[in-house]
Amino acid sequence: MNLFRLMIWKEFMHIREDKFSIRLMIVEIVAQLLIMGYALTTEVKNTPIGIYDQSNTQSSRSLVASIRANNLFKYMGDYDNYDNLINAIEESKLSLALIIPSDFHKQIYSKNGCNIQLLVDGQDANSANVSSGYINAVVNRWKTAFISSQYNKNGTSLETIVPVSANMTILYNPLLKSTWFMVPALVVLLVTMVTSLLSGLSIVKEHEAGTLEQLLVTPISTFHILAGKTIPYFILGFVELCIFLLFAQLWFRIPFRGDFFTVALFGFIYMLSSIGIGILTSTLARTPQQVLLLIWFTLLFFMLLSGFFIPIENMPTWVQHVTIINPVRWFMLAVREIFLKGSTLSELWYEAVVMLITGVIVFGFSILFFHRRVQ
Repeated sequence: MNLFRLMIWKEFMHIREDKFSIRLMIVEIVAQLLIMGYALTTEVKNTPIGIYDQSNTQSSRSLVASIRANNLFKYMGDYDNYDNLINAIEESKLSLALIIPSDFHKQIYSKNGCNIQLLVDGQDANSANVSSGYINAVVNRWKTAFISSQYNKNGTSLETIVPVSANMTILYNPLLKSTWFMVPALVVLLVTMVTSLLSGLSIVKEHEAGTLEQLLVTPISTFHILAGKTIPYFILGFVELCIFLLFAQLWFRIPFRGDFFTVALFGFIYMLSSIGIGILTSTLARTPQQVLLLIWFTLLFFMLLSGFFIPIENMPTWVQHVTIINPVRWFMLAVREIFLKGSTLSELWYEAVVMLITGVIVFGFSILFFHRRVQ
């Protein structure tokens, strides 16, 4: 037991003397959480839009006014012909362009209704889909309000003509804040960076400095060396996880509806994989630069297949099967569910089992490769 404590204390002393590791754990990681917490969002705002109003009637001006009043769009002004509108899109001055036909007012009262042409810059497919959905929602809301006002003039209520309506109640994230969804996932990525990167760099730096070989000629076993190299990073990982959870609640005002025990359990299971990846890369790499590259490419793969940016359901079926071995996917899902829904272990047992199996395999292989390297 004394040997365990000495090895763990020795690793903490090594971390204290490593200014790069301390700066990475505190300054860079906190800065990334603050910046990316605000920057990474699924919302599409300030979309530049231009309108060619061929009708120029009271009804068309009412529609234009409702679009201009919406803060989701950045109104770039009126256009007097179709060519100028197209040129503005080609020059990336506009992302959306609305063309109101000359007989707009007349068509509103016709039995076939009126079609408004919407031109969308489709270079960014996600932004194009979201922004076009926004403009359709604005037009539909204006249409309902306009028709309702016309019926009210005649003493008739629109509800009596269309008696069915849907009352929407948004659960778990009633204000639809994207930070409530993105920041818990960002916490997972930052914990992964800290644990995998620092554990991998620690072993490679000791090997590069020759101190690892000095330990091997002592009576200390490989097991004690590996324990001394991993336990401190489990502790640091838990400390970082607690700091990130507090930041999410106090700074970003994200409600934490679950319990800390469940998060801590998932964190321990997950760090079997993240620290195992760090040890595994240290056995393949010879320099700290190689460790950085290997972990970066590994984490990039895990991040893109975790559901952080693209929902798993949107991926091809064979890719969805590949993501099953991705521990980041399951930990990210668990943290989001615990944060916003207050899910318990009884509801997340499947994620815990998959993470545990993956973690044991990855950590087991890392121990095996480390043992072979030091022999």
